[in-house]
Amino acid sequence: MLEGFLLVLALITSAGLLLMAWGAFTAHYDTKITFLPSVDIIIAARNEEQRIEACLESISRLTYPKQLLHVVVVDDRSTDATPSIIAGFASRYPWISLLKATPETGQLRGKTNAVTQGIEATHGEIILFTDADCEIPPGWVENTVKYYTEENVGVVGGFTSLAGRSGFREMQALDWFFLFSAAAGLVRIGFPVTAVGTNLSVRRSAYLSVGGYRTIPFSVTEDYALFHAITHGGIYRARIPREPATLTVSYPCDSWDELYLQKKRWFAGGKGMSLGTIGLFAIPYLLNVVLLVGLVTDPAAIVLPLVMKVVSELLVVFPSLITFRRLSLLRSFLFFEVYFFIYVLVYPPMVLLTDAVIWKERGYGGAPEAENTNAPSV
Repeated sequence: MLEGFLLVLALITSAGLLLMAWGAFTAHYDTKITFLPSVDIIIAARNEEQRIEACLESISRLTYPKQLLHVVVVDDRSTDATPSIIAGFASRYPWISLLKATPETGQLRGKTNAVTQGIEATHGEIILFTDADCEIPPGWVENTVKYYTEENVGVVGGFTSLAGRSGFREMQALDWFFLFSAAAGLVRIGFPVTAVGTNLSVRRSAYLSVGGYRTIPFSVTEDYALFHAITHGGIYRARIPREPATLTVSYPCDSWDELYLQKKRWFAGGKGMSLGTIGLFAIPYLLNVVLLVGLVTDPAAIVLPLVMKVVSELLVVFPSLITFRRLSLLRSFLFFEVYFFIYVLVYPPMVLLTDAVIWKERGYGGAPEAENTNAPSV
């Protein structure tokens, strides 16, 4: 009975994963290299003195025509040297500006408040977003906007890699490549779910058509909320190409505590997902639950379903590892699989019980403000 049930769940899950893998493998789109719109880059920064300089150094090397480019770095009320570092770059590069965020109002909280103010201070046709701890390739802008081939393309996302060679860091890098590959694959097959703010762009007209962040319900994952609002209106389409020239680089969490808080925020931000998206993840979740039961009651019954699951997940991430030349990460793949199994199993019920999270020393969903302003930001 258990073995048959597991096989059915594994077959359905593997079929879904293989469909994602096919979508990720074929995540290529027509481009329009002659399209050179006015572009704004919005970066929200809060207490990022350790990373913001490297980020802005990479921004300074962008090759997009500077007369069409405006970079707004929004200081989100930092208590460290972040504002002075930004001001130094703004004094050297006239197309980079420092904007100091004003206090939060209404549903505009935290990073959403800072990003909204950055958007409203600009006028470019395409808006690009990244994080203050990311480093950007020189051709990022032109190789992103070239995918806006039609007026109904409202969102173009990209991939982000994580730096570092330790097993703990490589495990996180595989997790990110799996996330981006799944997102790209789902977009390709016509089922857009999410994109990530480390490498994201939107058409301003699409942003305005949904009322912007002043209308979109607040979420601790503001990138997911914006992507969902634009792509689920039936007008605008998304693109997440496997484009090497737009790969941004970020940094993994340094400890299990930081990683725990990061994942809890991500899952909490996904609580508002549609019923269709919930259904997409419900069967894989149930498979994990039954695999755990089988591990205790009938270990032999889980072997084939487990192999099917692992191989399918490998196929999802494999196209991206090839494209971005990160096949070396496969040495940490089994470590990733154990970690992935555990967190996918644990976080959904945890977030259902409480969605309180602390992010950038601020509490959301009932969590108190963090007292330590030097606490890890995740």
